[in-house]
Amino acid sequence: MTPPPSDTPGTANEATRNPASPGSGRYEQWFLRRPEGVCGPYPARQIGRFLILGRLTVQDEISQDRQFWVQIAERPHLIPEEVRMADAPGGKERLERARLREDERLRERRSRASEPIFREQRRGDRRCPENLETQSHRQLWADLLDRTPFPWQRWIRGPRPWIVSGLALGLAAGLLVWFALQQEATPAPDCAAPPGPSVNWNYCNKAGAPLRGADLTRASLYDTRLSAARLERAQMTEADLRYASLDRARLEGADLSRALLTGADLRGARLQGARLEGADLRHADLSGADLAGAQLSGVQLGRAIWTDGRVCRAGSTGHCESSTDD
Repeated sequence: MTPPPSDTPGTANEATRNPASPGSGRYEQWFLRRPEGVCGPYPARQIGRFLILGRLTVQDEISQDRQFWVQIAERPHLIPEEVRMADAPGGKERLERARLREDERLRERRSRASEPIFREQRRGDRRCPENLETQSHRQLWADLLDRTPFPWQRWIRGPRPWIVSGLALGLAAGLLVWFALQQEATPAPDCAAPPGPSVNWNYCNKAGAPLRGADLTRASLYDTRLSAARLERAQMTEADLRYASLDRARLEGADLSRALLTGADLRGARLQGARLEGADLRHADLSGADLAGAQLSGVQLGRAIWTDGRVCRAGSTGHCESSTDD
């Protein structure tokens, strides 16, 4: 770095040559010294733009009188916040947005360069050569802005919208027919029907019902109320018991293998010796339930509330794994 010349104290250049004095900030004019030569002067705002665009680094030298030179790093008021915080979390993305913004502003100025005021401003050799990375970035950005827009009017007036509309209407009609057929294929619940295989008791109130040894294989018991029901040794293989209320139910020796018990309420249920192999008990509430001797091979317990109040880890199978990431 070139040492400052010995001027008389109190001269007009004293603030400029004192490294501790950043200058007037907004109205400063700075020369740049690079291997290509000296160029400028540039306003402080332009120095900040050059830093954002990557044309300058904080190690480049600047001066206000072309005699005393300092690195830009020694004048932090010239360094934009986006450059100072580039290494902070999210700083690179913020710098990239600022770079695109400044590049577009300079692009607009170049498009108006033929106006007399801009021709006057560009007199003299102010501009230093740009590095290849900046030139490549500018060219890519210019190509993106100059890309030919999609011919919306021609597309709208052509046959394509009618084809797309017809396909959308056909798809909607097909979905309506499918839903209607599904409604017809699913019978309505029959709460008065006697217990038996595949019986449909969805949403029915069977609280306290005497169902010892009943055959309810593949029965539809969705959201059915079976609180305190007597279901000892009942056959409930592959039954749909999702969200059913089975609190305080007697299920000793019942066969619930492969049954769907997602979200079921089994608080205080007695399941001694019950078969639950392959059953789905995810999100079920087993608080206070008695599972002594129950067969739990392959039972899904993800996010279920275990008998001691623990919430089982997602993916728990066969036994309740304590959740440590909640």
